Amino acid sequence: MKEEILKQIKESLKLERKGRNSMGVDERFYNSYYLIAQCFKEDELNNMSESELENLIKLADYAGDMFY
Repeated sequence: MKEEILKQIKESLKLERKGRNSMGVDERFYNSYYLIAQCFKEDELNNMSESELENLIKLADYAGDMFY
């Protein structure tokens, strides 16, 4: 599962830019995996446990909902 999470984070960096919202925020930041990829370096993510990664995704999901 950890490998799948890391793969999704890496793949999120390939997302096309779709524009900005009314606050000027790049829409890609509402994708939890993209947000995490922008916040942490790859080696930091690789050193995290599966549980830590799952908690980051949960937090990023919540943040995306709150700030959208």
